This record gives sequence, C-alpha cells and structure tokens, in this order.
Amino acid sequence: MNNHKTIYQCVALTLCMLFLYGCGGSKTDPVPPVIDETIEPTVPQIIAPKLTGAKLKPANSESFSQSVKNGIFANYEHNTRVNPPALPSIAQSDSLATPSSESFSQTITQEIGVDEMDIMKFDGQHLYVVERNIQAITNAKIPDINALSPMPSVQPMQTQIRVLAKQPDDSLQEQSTIVVLENDAMNYTYLRGMYLHDDQLVVIGEGYEGNDYTANNSIWWGGQSQFMVELFAMNNTAEPVLTNQITVDGYLISSKRIDNQLLLVSSYMPSIPTFNGLGNTDAQRLAGYNTIQETPINDLIPSVTVSTDPESVSASQPLFAPQDCYIPENATALDSTRGMIILTVIDLDDPTQRSVKCVNGQYDDVYVTTDAVFVHGNTTEYTDVGEMLNQYTVVHHFALATDQFIYNGTVELAGTLGWSLPNLRLSATDSHLRAVTTEFMGNDSSDRFDHALHVVSLTAQNNQLNVVASLPNANAPAELGKPNEDIRAVRYFGDTAYMVTFEQIDPLYVIDVSNPSMPMVTGELEMPGYSSYLHPINENFILGIGQNVPVGGFDLPPALSGADEFGAKVALFDVSGTPRIVDEYIFANGYSPAEFDYHALTYLPQSDTAFLFAMPMQSWTMTDNIWGEDNRLELFQVDLTGNASMSNDSRVTTPNTQNQYYGAWEDRAVVIGDVIYYVKASQVWQTTLSNTAIVNGPY
Repeated sequence: MNNHKTIYQCVALTLCMLFLYGCGGSKTDPVPPVIDETIEPTVPQIIAPKLTGAKLKPANSESFSQSVKNGIFANYEHNTRVNPPALPSIAQSDSLATPSSESFSQTITQEIGVDEMDIMKFDGQHLYVVERNIQAITNAKIPDINALSPMPSVQPMQTQIRVLAKQPDDSLQEQSTIVVLENDAMNYTYLRGMYLHDDQLVVIGEGYEGNDYTANNSIWWGGQSQFMVELFAMNNTAEPVLTNQITVDGYLISSKRIDNQLLLVSSYMPSIPTFNGLGNTDAQRLAGYNTIQETPINDLIPSVTVSTDPESVSASQPLFAPQDCYIPENATALDSTRGMIILTVIDLDDPTQRSVKCVNGQYDDVYVTTDAVFVHGNTTEYTDVGEMLNQYTVVHHFALATDQFIYNGTVELAGTLGWSLPNLRLSATDSHLRAVTTEFMGNDSSDRFDHALHVVSLTAQNNQLNVVASLPNANAPAELGKPNEDIRAVRYFGDTAYMVTFEQIDPLYVIDVSNPSMPMVTGELEMPGYSSYLHPINENFILGIGQNVPVGGFDLPPALSGADEFGAKVALFDVSGTPRIVDEYIFANGYSPAEFDYHALTYLPQSDTAFLFAMPMQSWTMTDNIWGEDNRLELFQVDLTGNASMSNDSRVTTPNTQNQYYGAWEDRAVVIGDVIYYVKASQVWQTTLSNTAIVNGPY
C-alpha cells in the first residue's frame, strides 16, 4: 500500500508539472506544487493526433517529448492510428525546366536547378543502369568499403548498378558493376533512384524488416524501416569506390538535389519495442502511461549511422535534437502527435556535414524550389457518425538558404491536393504560391467535386500566410470542371496554369495567373479522353499524355486520328489563343508509364522550333484468342513552324531475347544527337533517329 501511495504521489507531481507546462511554467519554477494525497491519480485525457492549420513554433526538449509521447499513448489508448493518405508517386513536381544546353536528354525535373532521382542517369559519356534482384554476381567490382570479407560468387536478391561507357562507334562497353544497398539488418532492400554530381554517384534506397515491400509501402508505417544513401567516387569508372554510406531510420518520402546539396524528405513513427500495450484497468493504463513518459526522448528519435571507410563506422546517434523541430504554436500538454516529417540536407562535397529540421505532424510531402521548401499535408474531418465534415490542406513555407531552413509562415486551404501527383498542383514564384485543391462533396451525386485555384502571398504577417485570390470567385463564378469531373492533371508554365478535368470528356483549362489578385480562365478545350500528364514545350504549346476514352451520345468530333477506341493518347496542343489540338495519336489497348511518372518521358530540344519526345509504350493484342503484349519506345517529332505539327513515324522495337520481361514501367531512354539508347530492365539497346530499323545490342 505504501508503494502505491508513493507511485500516486509521483504521478500527482507529474500531472501538476504538466499543468504548469500548459500555462507556461517550467521545471525551474521556485514554488513547488501542492499535492493532495487524497486524490486518486488518473491518466490525462490525451487529445488524439490531428493535423491543424496552426502556425509553427520551435520546440524544446520538454514540448517535443510531451507531444511525441502523448502520440504513442494515444495510439494505444484509442486503438487507432491516424489513417495515412496513399503513398504519393515517386515522381512528384511540376514546372518546366528550360531546355538543356547539353546535346543529350536528361531527367525531366520539376524546377530549374532542382534535380530529381531516377533509375537511369547519363552524363554524356557514361550510362548508369539499375539491375535489380541479381541472382548471380560474377566479376563484380566490389567497392573498397566492402572489401573486409570476400564476396561469394552467388548473392541472391542483390541489386547492382551497371556502368556502361559510350564507344566511338556508339556501342556501349560495361566498365563496372556496383553492388549497392547491402544492409544486414534489413531482410529486403529496394533502390529508389540515383543522382550524378561531378565525379560522384549518389545511390538512394530503402530497407524493411519484412520481405513484402508492398505491405510496408506507407510513409506512416509503424514497423522497422530504414533508408540509405551511398556515395561512390567515379573518378575511375572501372574502379568505383564507396566513400560514404549513411543509414537513417524511417521512411524516405522523396529527395531532391540542388547543386551539391542533397535534400532527403523522410517520415518517422516512433515506437517502444519493449512496450506491451495498455491494460484494461485504470491502474494498468496509468502504469502504461508512466512507462511511455519515462522513455528517454532520444529513444524516440530516428537514428543515423555514417560509414566513411571500413575502419570508421560511426555509432548510431539521434538524427536531430528536439530543439531542431517545430510543433504547432497552440500545442498544449494534452496534444499528441506521434509522427514527424524530417528534412535532411547533406553536403555532397563533405557528406559528414548535414543540417536537419523536423516538423511534428503527419504530413504528405514537400514541394521544393531552389530557395524554398513547402511542407504540405491533406486531412479530412468526420462527424461521430462518419459523415464528412471538412477537408483542408496545410502548407508550411520554409525559406531555404544554403543548408538552413528558415520558417516563414503557414496557410490552410479548403480542399485537398488529391492523391495522384499532388505536387503537380503546386507552383511558387518569389512572392506567391499557387495551389489547386479539390473538395469531395460526399453524397452529392449531381456534382461530387469542387475544384479551386488559390494564390497565396508569401509575405507573412506574424507567420501567417494569406490567400489573396481564388478561382472561382464572385467575379468569375463558373466552376472549374463540369459536374462530377475530377482533376486528372495540373501543370504550370510561367504565369499560366493548365488543368485537365475528366468524367466522360476532357476539358483542358488555360488559366492566367500573372495577376495574383485576379486569376482568370482564358481558354477551354473539350475532347474525348483525358491527359494525365502535361508537358509545356513553351508558352504556346504543350504535350499531353493520357488515355483516349470514346464518348457515345455526345456531339463531339472524333479523334483526329480517326480512332474511336480505348488506348493511350499523345496530343500536341496549341494554347497561344483559343486552345486547339494540333495533332494526336492513339495507341489501341495501350498505356505509357509517362502518364504517371514523367521520368519515363525523354525530351530533347533540337532547336528553337524542333523537339523530340520518346516514351515507352505497352499495348495488348489478341492472336488466336491469346492476349500478347508489345513493348516498345515510341518517338515523336514536334515542329513548331507554321501551324505546327507532330509526327510519330518511328519507334524502337527490341528483338525477343531470353531475358524479355513483362511490363514497361521502368523503361527509359536517352538521346544524344542522332543516337538513341533504349533501356529495358538492365539491358540497353542502341539505334539511331535516322534509322530505327537497325537495333544493336543488348549491351
């Protein structure tokens, strides 16, 4: 009984301290609280995690610890976890990069100066190609850091990167193969992408404790996961050397590279492995609460391990300190947020240097320019009976100066950014953020979606960002999209926004946002089908990639190609005045990965008026009642002289080999001058624009 009394006294003291914390007190207050020993201690009524539009404030050890620990307790107490949104696609962003001064195609990116990882890279002379799940590795060039023990001749489920050098006759010769993402602690590793920086190859991947990658594919999955960054010196491509290996707890959401700065965006859901959960009685719940509160905060922060050579593997250490984090300005001692989104910048010229900030909250991703980071999250509120009550998007703006994140302000927008490539709905200038959101109207079968374009001033008032204009508005009340049409694509170019909505037909909207206080629709085009990705060529022409969907009963002109069937569609639009279709091509029963992942699209400006596009295409045909698939690379030449035109006169088809595989999702291509390299799985085929009938390889 005396032991229970002692416990209750300690708990009562803890509760008093929590009260003082909420009122601004601290552990250094000179007057100790008065404890009433006759009051039975109870577990505080922790508030379930909720994403709010509150402004942020810097955390300290006490406030960050309280929020995270309350979040862990709330996860058990309410026996629920905040439902995460579906994982955004690896390819996220929008805003056309200017044509490269290089004579070869490069990875399509969101912003000028912001590189994005991909599964293939080319530097003009060397092609880097991912080879997944290698069952037998022979003669592999093992990096120095792994030379402590010999590599067996067979290594199941390894991933490696092939380095191939362009020869004078345009053939390719393998220089080396690099085994990557070796992690004994993980049962399964997966390569997400890579970067090239000077004479350096940067490889990024992730690992899971289970073998089922898809089951763990959630940014707020609570199980054990890690992501890895490996840096290879490629001064001698025949002898790559692993110089740094960085392993971080958590889930990698996305990454970007700005010059020598590598930005990693990750999420983390802390847990206490030894904690067995809450019991059914008040005493058991109280004991569980105390166990969580007594856990050192460093045990709930993701760890990082850095290796610079076989002899110097750093001990695991916290990725950041509590004071490196932000929490909602109105957070109290009863609020809870278990999850955190983390921004880590690594100096590729000196990888031992890194800068880290975290935001305590379960956000979706970030949108990045060369000088700003926008942390954004969607959320939906429901009534007690499950009816949808409110949907909104929270955006936090951080200025990015070298490797420092400077918090500027927060805005809350009605609606969400959707679940398909949400970052394509965001675009920023030096002074404003433009965002397209969607509100789902629940059971309104006559019109399930309301869409809006918002313009937000980045001039914060006491850390508050304000919407300066929205469309529709009182002066322009027409809805964006016809009833029941959802958004399929959004793209920005300069001061113009392009938006595609679709239910049965595809309206393409052209929206002028040059006046931040008065956005307006300046053009609209209807046609069968839809575009799910829009690629601006210049201010007058855009390329659309999507699907043709025949419409019966509507007085609409047929597709220009005469095809009235389902399949992939590639269209060139003139948006200089009233939008019009210049040319379009439909591929029956087909699709292109570029519809969903713009890294699969190859784009090469050949002059001010001539442009080349190449994209993988997969179609299905039936022969003798058996469906077969056809994988190939379709080529499109765009000529902007006169009334403009687009032709699709050639394609690259590879010979059947024993290594033929199903699907085109990870197909890529690179064009250098007249030469085309077509990558399927880990094989590379070579041909020329002038004669695609001759295909050499595989290399």
